[in-house]
Amino acid sequence: MIGYAFCGSFCTHATSLSILSELREKGYDIQPIVSECVYSTNTRFGTSAHLIEQICTICSRPVIHTIAMAEPLGPASPLDALVIAPCTGNTLAKIACGITDTAVTMASKAHLRCDRPLLVALASNDALSAN
Repeated sequence: MIGYAFCGSFCTHATSLSILSELREKGYDIQPIVSECVYSTNTRFGTSAHLIEQICTICSRPVIHTIAMAEPLGPASPLDALVIAPCTGNTLAKIACGITDTAVTMASKAHLRCDRPLLVALASNDALSAN
């Protein structure tokens, strides 16, 4: 199973949904994961409820959206790979510093504990240098 995590780069979610759909069409079993911000924030790009509905429909399973839900993705329920797309500069900085304060950072920490592949698709603006 592949984990596929969304962070709050809302302008890139449509592209990420397209990639998620392609993976499912190729037969991959996918566990979706979203940050708490993605799970609860409505933006000019759409509502959180609509995004979550799209993700659940594509993956045919509920999203992991809390730290407690993400913690078992380590040794208890290992993933073959974890994709974070989009990954914000904020999330990447937290992962690099070992900060675990969102579902996505917990999923990555738990996943890396198993020494399995992590693919980060960075989506950031000029503020990346500050992270």
